[in-house]
Amino acid sequence: MTTYRRNYASQRAGFTLVEILVVIVIIGLLAGMTTTVVVSARRSVNASVISSQEAQLSIALDEYKNRYGEYPPDFSDTEAVVRHVKKRWPRMDLGSGTTDQLFANFMIMVREGCALSSGGYVSGDSALSSASSLDQPDSGTNFRHVWDFANHASALIFWLGGLPNSDGVPCGFYASPKYPLGINYSKNEAIARPERAKREKPLFLFDKKSIGALAVADFNGTSACYVDSAILKSNDVVKRYMPVYLQGGYPVLYFRPTSASSYLDKGFAFADSDDPTSATLSFAVPYARTMNNGAPEWYEESRFQLVHPGADGLFGDGVSPRVLQPKNGSISLADDDNVTNFVDSGTLVSEYQETIN
Repeated sequence: MTTYRRNYASQRAGFTLVEILVVIVIIGLLAGMTTTVVVSARRSVNASVISSQEAQLSIALDEYKNRYGEYPPDFSDTEAVVRHVKKRWPRMDLGSGTTDQLFANFMIMVREGCALSSGGYVSGDSALSSASSLDQPDSGTNFRHVWDFANHASALIFWLGGLPNSDGVPCGFYASPKYPLGINYSKNEAIARPERAKREKPLFLFDKKSIGALAVADFNGTSACYVDSAILKSNDVVKRYMPVYLQGGYPVLYFRPTSASSYLDKGFAFADSDDPTSATLSFAVPYARTMNNGAPEWYEESRFQLVHPGADGLFGDGVSPRVLQPKNGSISLADDDNVTNFVDSGTLVSEYQETIN
């Protein structure tokens, strides 16, 4: 009897092949479920971090309005930029001419102010032309931080941060009420060194790790290729480049849509590669609640929109304003995980019904 029990126990000491396969399948299913939960949780955490950063930016933008009377423009409307500059810096000399010419003069001073602030200013009679050349932003005269702000991609950096230092970190505008960019336009020269000593404190502290570069390339027209600043050195398609505020490796964009704004067919294209011949484009545009006879009713029209492309790095499809209708509307798979300041729960898909367009 004892021998029988011992032999039986010995026979049941191992697992059959079927039992092993069942265990493997169960482990696989559990691993798959765990991976899905972990990925979902990670995306949720990332979206929460981005939402938190957008909240901090919103506070800084509200402070900007309290201080200067209105939210800053996003560079999509030259007239709005000129009007705002005159309101914020009423003693600043923009020269003379049409609105477009005043805007062009302002952008010259912006580029020259960047060069002066970052240590790459070229003195002399040709200063305003030579240092404004952005064809070779990595040349020895420090043009790397001579930024082109003429787009909403860099509006946050400019208005909240000011001009860059030699490391490319925004460190405020000059305190001079007449020459906040450090450039005397009428004399075609930089302000004296004593005037450069004092800077206004930035309304938002951008750190070096959160600042990337946007290299502008040609995609059968005017589009843009998003690249990291480290890749920019070897990028042969760069025409000009701009600073962008990064979260999770992707930029946070600022839009200031109003009833007078026109974003139709003006979407800003981002590529998932620095190679324009093989890149996939997505288009960054502000979001609208509805379209009334071709006129968009914008979200946060009285304030602003902050938009991050989410975990997939894609802003969305098409250049026209994308209309988002709560619950019974539709949203593309490129837009669904975008994080904005006008959706309390984080990503757009959490607020809108998802359908594949």
